[in-house]
Amino acid sequence: MPKSKPKVLAISGGISSSSYNKKILNTIKYNYTNDCEMLMYDQIANFPFFMSGISDAETPEIVKTFLKEVEKADGILICSPEYVFSIPGVLKNALEWAVSSVVFTDKPVALITAASVGEKAHESLLLVLKTIGAKLSENTNLLISGVKGKVSVDGEITDPQSKQSVQNLMSNFLSLLRN
Repeated sequence: MPKSKPKVLAISGGISSSSYNKKILNTIKYNYTNDCEMLMYDQIANFPFFMSGISDAETPEIVKTFLKEVEKADGILICSPEYVFSIPGVLKNALEWAVSSVVFTDKPVALITAASVGEKAHESLLLVLKTIGAKLSENTNLLISGVKGKVSVDGEITDPQSKQSVQNLMSNFLSLLRN
């Protein structure tokens, strides 16, 4: 019996309609529709600020739904810009809501940081993801610096090296999800 396609939850750290990160995720979703079921999660901008020490009953419904989606997914694909040399606040807030849960523990996560520079955000995201127990690999994280010169406004990855790097990341990520 053939195995079902892996379920991937895709999260963009860029929330504007013109976000290169959203466009990259949409391009990946389109290109890998035969290889995985990808759900684009776009509600992180609607999360209230994280508050530690609240009970499960006090956790906002939107956050509970997010945590259930993370739990149901075989893997998580995050694509994020860098804002002021750091993680976008909405993405950091969403990840903070997962701190008191185990939904990211040993969950395969692929990370693409696509920004003007991106090194600091990439480093910070890897640290946060490790802290919440995500399963990370050097083969499933990628930094695309100078994104505006490598991705078209439509989301097509025009730089051959970046395109190959995304293909390698997805090949490694999907292989990990199938095992």
